[in-house]
Amino acid sequence: MGRAGAELGGAADHGQLIATPQTLALIGAKGQLGVPLHKPFTLGTLRLELIPSGRGFGAAALHVDMGRHSVLYAGAIRGADVRAADAVVVASPLAEPPEHVDSPRDAAGKLAAWARDAASPVVVVDSVLDGVTVAGALADAGLAVAGTRSLRDAAVRAELPAIAAKGDVLIKVEGDRVRLPAGHTARHVGPATWPLVASDRELLAWIEQTRASQVFLTGAGAERIAGAIGPRARVLGPPRQMSLFR
Repeated sequence: MGRAGAELGGAADHGQLIATPQTLALIGAKGQLGVPLHKPFTLGTLRLELIPSGRGFGAAALHVDMGRHSVLYAGAIRGADVRAADAVVVASPLAEPPEHVDSPRDAAGKLAAWARDAASPVVVVDSVLDGVTVAGALADAGLAVAGTRSLRDAAVRAELPAIAAKGDVLIKVEGDRVRLPAGHTARHVGPATWPLVASDRELLAWIEQTRASQVFLTGAGAERIAGAIGPRARVLGPPRQMSLFR
């Protein structure tokens, strides 16, 4: 999937990864099935289509038409396209609903202001996908952005504007082993502090637009969203498995 692959930062250990070409480029996956957005295709008797999830560069949701039934698997969304489906699987990653969700421009402005005032600012992100998103926004705000090797390589593969090795602010993917500048000031940027995922209100509205009779929820906020939806919603999580159309 477009979003999931880029968030994991690597290709699947086995099986076939279906994602947008942008996502495959970001994670350096080769020999996988790259599918453009809004271009339906078939696998056996299934009709599939990737649609924008709004989660970030190249991020996608997957609509599967099985003939009698259809499923929309979306992961986390933000301003996602909608497709009608009998069942929808979607993530609510925030344990607590944010009181306010900034626009991308406002979030970038606040982060840029912090970076200009901080000593050797380092922004820590959860994934390569988040890293290129934040890097682009800070560059647009007038900062010289640097990135760790994983981000620099991903930008080249995805044919995005190059990310330098040195700059006013360094962006580091969580887990990257890199020597940080002396006296650095680090700040984590994730879904709770950057407009990477939908608010509860947007998520609930999107679910209603799918007209799904079954809603399966994942993530830290799944119970909260399921409670707002009612009996047709179920929370998925280990060790429980998803069973559709019983």
